[in-house]
Amino acid sequence: MRSFFHEARELSALFLLIALLGTACTQTESNAPVDGANAQKEGVTVGFLAPDFKLKMLSGGEAALSDYRGKIVLVNFWATWCGPCKAEMPSMEALYRAYPREDFEILAVSIDIDPNAPIKEFIEDFGFTFPVLLDDMFEVNDQYRVRVVPTSVVVDRNGVVTHRLLGAKDWNDPDSKLFLEKLISAG
Repeated sequence: MRSFFHEARELSALFLLIALLGTACTQTESNAPVDGANAQKEGVTVGFLAPDFKLKMLSGGEAALSDYRGKIVLVNFWATWCGPCKAEMPSMEALYRAYPREDFEILAVSIDIDPNAPIKEFIEDFGFTFPVLLDDMFEVNDQYRVRVVPTSVVVDRNGVVTHRLLGAKDWNDPDSKLFLEKLISAG
């Protein structure tokens, strides 16, 4: 028979694990000073010029990050097998519809490597209208050092990384909209 202390210790370990996972899923890297020197260097760190990439689009054709220079771009790495990814996408769609394309763009980068992954079905079933890019070889995923999905990277109008957000986020909440409005109004 297990003792009360063994069960309490296991529960404490479980709560610690949940707390650590919760912290990891909401980690944000932002507010690093953007100076001229870093903005000229390429990298995925806040304050550095975001590495350009070109991927196939789910709708056909190709898109490159540099195609969206002059706009605030939310690059979101996700997969159909990722529950938190799928849970955050309706709020991404609401955010996408709330701002004009000349100011803001979302690039949803699917990292599904299974050629039978139901990417198209998922996007169509929910009526998402933002561009979906296919990174089935993990090239951009690795380039952007994505280790947790979802991961979002916010790139300003000049192509500089302003934020890296790990884990799911409610993009339709007032704080997210204020965050985006500040970036848009910054020029």
